[in-house]
Amino acid sequence: MDLSLLDGRFAPDVLEAAARTAIAAWALAVDGPDDDLLAVASAEAVDQLLYPTGDRAERLVVRGPKIESVEINRLEPEPAPARMSLAVQVSGRRYIENRDTAAVVAGDKDRDVKFTETWAMALDGSDEVPWRLVDATPSD
Repeated sequence: MDLSLLDGRFAPDVLEAAARTAIAAWALAVDGPDDDLLAVASAEAVDQLLYPTGDRAERLVVRGPKIESVEINRLEPEPAPARMSLAVQVSGRRYIENRDTAAVVAGDKDRDVKFTETWAMALDGSDEVPWRLVDATPSD
């Protein structure tokens, strides 16, 4: 059964728009302010995305992020809230920086790399942002 016939929030264009909105917010946050990401993601997901070491003094930075591809891998309507998982392939200069010293803790600020982010979004947001980013598996 096509879930979008019962609930428009499951329409393919709505799912894709939610994914692209979250990706755009993340792309801004890894190279600037967090505001857009905080509007579409849980606090836990923001911490996973921006502070992958668990130390808030060490932040993920991606300079010049370029989204190579986006794939919705799975859609699970039950149990509530419904969830979808995404694989986002990205290229850019990716590194973890100590925010107090500006020292590079991991990665290379001068070399572009390709990497994949694996995210989960849940249908638990407001009418304006029904799909929210709720989990982000750390990338290798």
